[in-house]
Amino acid sequence: MNDKEQTNITRAHLAEAVCKATGLPRTDAGVFVEVFLDLISDTLLRGEPMMISGFGKFIVLKRAARKGRNVKLGTNVMIEPRLAIVFKPAPSLVSRLNEEPLRKKNSAAA
Repeated sequence: MNDKEQTNITRAHLAEAVCKATGLPRTDAGVFVEVFLDLISDTLLRGEPMMISGFGKFIVLKRAARKGRNVKLGTNVMIEPRLAIVFKPAPSLVSRLNEEPLRKKNSAAA
């Protein structure tokens, strides 16, 4: 498996993991993943935050219009106001991320 395959988790990978962890048939695991992702998407499209206990919170933020710069052309441009999705990890996830064995493993790989 190359680096790109290791960093991109597809719906099929998620379905396979659910299948292995629960013993559900592959088709049912795939339906579970689709319903779960649709639930997150639908909640965010309504502008509501989506919190998954122990994992984190997805929040929709309004970004104001602002001045930007097109460096290729050297011109100033206005960036339109937009909505953005922000993820705030749960404290338990952050503490797990910063555990000593994980840091040693990542620094050895670098």
